[in-house]
Amino acid sequence: MIRDIIHNNTLIGQVYDLNLIEGVGFPTSSEQTFQFGFGLIGEDKVLVPHIHRRVERTVQTTSEFLYVINGLMTIEIYSEDEEYVETVTLNDNQALLQHIGGHKISFQKGTRYFEIKQGPYYGRKFDKYNISD
Repeated sequence: MIRDIIHNNTLIGQVYDLNLIEGVGFPTSSEQTFQFGFGLIGEDKVLVPHIHRRVERTVQTTSEFLYVINGLMTIEIYSEDEEYVETVTLNDNQALLQHIGGHKISFQKGTRYFEIKQGPYYGRKFDKYNISD
């Protein structure tokens, strides 16, 4: 259900197949600046009302969470030193949380997906640069 993408002993990202989840879990470590949780609730449940405190955090990279609702997405993963790591294919109800590095994404026509990443986003020129294929 969870597959780590590791390059030079560094966690680049994780691939999740949410078709196979059981229970509730947060598979990302507490050291990651972007974390993912999932849940399959087996009975009625109510979480205690709570407020998220304002906490100052330092983030040095942009993590991205890509989730395919339905369709097909192919992602070529690159390390921070621009080295190709591997290709990930996501289908219905599958996701990638990429902590560091970069990627090239190809979509099959009709694919529905969503993407979440840290903000604020200052624009392509500030936050990204292109690498050669």
